Amino acid sequence: MANELPFEGFKEQIETPLEQTDPRSLDLIRRFFLEISPDNPNPFGILIKKLTGKNFSGREATSHWRHILENKKALQTKLNRTVGIQTAAIDYFEQQYPEEIFLEISTKPQEPVSTKKDDEWIGKVYSPGYHLEKLKEEILRAKRYKHALSAIMLDIDDFRKINETLSFKTGDKILEIIVKIIKKTIRTVDILSRYSGDRFMLILPNTNKREAFELAERLKQNINERTKRIEGLPTGVTVTLSVGQCTKDDTSSLFLKRLETVLENGKKKNRNTVYTI
Repeated sequence: MANELPFEGFKEQIETPLEQTDPRSLDLIRRFFLEISPDNPNPFGILIKKLTGKNFSGREATSHWRHILENKKALQTKLNRTVGIQTAAIDYFEQQYPEEIFLEISTKPQEPVSTKKDDEWIGKVYSPGYHLEKLKEEILRAKRYKHALSAIMLDIDDFRKINETLSFKTGDKILEIIVKIIKKTIRTVDILSRYSGDRFMLILPNTNKREAFELAERLKQNINERTKRIEGLPTGVTVTLSVGQCTKDDTSSLFLKRLETVLENGKKKNRNTVYTI
């Protein structure tokens, strides 16, 4: 991005609020704006569309962005941990339009990391809000039919450092490899979505916590072994995962927050580990 700000308001409303408190989200936004024209007349609207699938323009988009940042700050104070910008944005709109958010989040595949034709499946993984929509559906189904429902949250360890020391191109390659490893490891009924920049969500219908834990351990090992082949990564990439089984009292938001909290706390203790809730 060189030394030029990509558009007016970027420093004041994106860089300054995020660079100290949430550099991961800032990196995600910077990378997104590398892909679009710096002269776009509606940058905040484009950003909100990318994060949540919702359409706003002009002043309305800018106003919503300010409220998203306020909501992010409030969530972090309440939970005593960092909350990703996409989570904060979707949570904000859930509060504003509780009956509409799951209908309006686009499930149209976004531009995937890979350009190969067989990666239409990967495109869905990157759709904004896909994990929220599918998790809500599966929780309702599990409660209706009294089936077990588990989920895994997977976070790539030191991903920001990889981007900085190797390259964003290598980072993209790692994301693509991890998605493909997961695809080969899970069942066709399981659901994978990108939760945030370097974090993925797996929704596992008819799966109890023990089964989900065993899957998480396999994924951890497979990812580390496969990524040792990448130039510059002789020890491979490690991942930290949280695993949980949905309870009868869980809502989608509550279940996600429990998974995320366990993952964040676990990463502070020891990475390259599977934690359970």
